[in-house]
Amino acid sequence: MTGTNASTITALSAHREWATRPPDERFASVHALHEAARARRLGTMERRIDTGALGTMAVTDDELALRDPVTGTAPLTHWSFEQLATIAGAPPKYLRSLPASIASAAINHGMSRQPRAQHQLFVDEGAPGTVRAITSLRYTRVHHDELAGRVLDLMASHPAWHLPLGYQDGVFGAARVPSGAYLGDRDLFLFLVDGNRDLDDPTDASRSGLFRGFILRNSDVGAAALTLDVFLFRAVCANHIIWGFQHVAAFRRRHVGTTIQDAWAHSLAGVRQALDADTSADRAMVLRAATTELASTRDDVIQVVTTRLELPRKAATEAYDLAEVYEGNPRSVWGYVQGLTRLSQRTPWQDGRFALDRAASRLLTTVH
Repeated sequence: MTGTNASTITALSAHREWATRPPDERFASVHALHEAARARRLGTMERRIDTGALGTMAVTDDELALRDPVTGTAPLTHWSFEQLATIAGAPPKYLRSLPASIASAAINHGMSRQPRAQHQLFVDEGAPGTVRAITSLRYTRVHHDELAGRVLDLMASHPAWHLPLGYQDGVFGAARVPSGAYLGDRDLFLFLVDGNRDLDDPTDASRSGLFRGFILRNSDVGAAALTLDVFLFRAVCANHIIWGFQHVAAFRRRHVGTTIQDAWAHSLAGVRQALDADTSADRAMVLRAATTELASTRDDVIQVVTTRLELPRKAATEAYDLAEVYEGNPRSVWGYVQGLTRLSQRTPWQDGRFALDRAASRLLTTVH
C-alpha cells in the first residue's frame, strides 16, 4: 500500500461510529450507501469564487448566510461555517456565541485581509443552494460514491467480505443488523470484515482464529483525509468493539494535489492482491510474533518496550501484567501486543488509546 503508514484507527474506532451516528447516516448495505452518495454528488455543484466576493450577511438575529454573487444568499452548514470562519482567521465557536450581525462583520473583515485570490465552493444545485464546503484551489475531491463503488467491486470478487452485525441504530440490546456503513454531511466510514478466511492464533486457547478487516474513511468536503486501514482481529461485538485488534497496514493521503487519485488506485490494487493471496504469509507472521521473545524476563521485557516504543514505564508494566493474565507467553511479541491492545481498550482517553495502539502496531511490524 502506498502513502504513509500512520494510522489513528484503534479497536474502538468502529464502536464510536456505531454509538454516535444518527439513524439518517446509517446504511444497511454498501450498495445503499453508494446510491445515496452518488445522488448527493450529482446534486452538488463545484465552482470557483474570487475571495473578494466571499462574504456573509445576517439573515436573522442568529443566522448567517453566504453572500453569493451567483445566487444572492446561500445557507451555510455547520461545517462550511467553520471553514469560512477559519479562512477569515476567526474562532468558529466564539463567533457562534455572537449576534449574527456582529459575527458577519467579523468574518467579512477577516476575508478582506485574506491573501488567497480564489476559493472553491461546493454548493447544492437545488434550492436553497446550501454551501457544503469552502476550500482552497489545491483541494482535490475524492467522491464517496467512487470509493464505495470500488468496495462493491472488492465484495463482488470476494463475497466473504461483509458488514459485521451490530445492534440497530446504536441501541444496546436491539436487533442485530448489518452495520458499519455510515455517510454523513462531512464524511464516509466503512467497516468490513472477512469472516471466512481465518488464521490460526497459536496463543488463543479457544482456537477461534484470527480474521481480516478493513476500515475506509474519507471526507469530500475537507473535513478529513482519505484513509484505508487493514487489520487482524479475533472477534467483533455487536457494539462494534474489535477484540484482538492488530493493525497490519495503512494508507493515508490528504486531499491535496492530483496524485491522490493515482495513489488511491494503486493502494486499492495492493489490497486486492492481498485478498487474493493465500493466508500463509499472515499465518507465518503470527507464528513469528508468537515465537519471538522480546527478552527472557519480565523486567527486561518492560525495559525493552519502554526504550524501543517510547512508552511510559507504568503503561509498559500494565500491558505486561494483562498479557500475563490472558496470553500464553507475555514475553513474546504477539503476547505483549495483545497486552497493549487490552490496555488500550481499558484506557478512557483517546490520546492514550492512540499511543498504545500505535505502539502495538510498531511492535508487530518488527516480525513482518
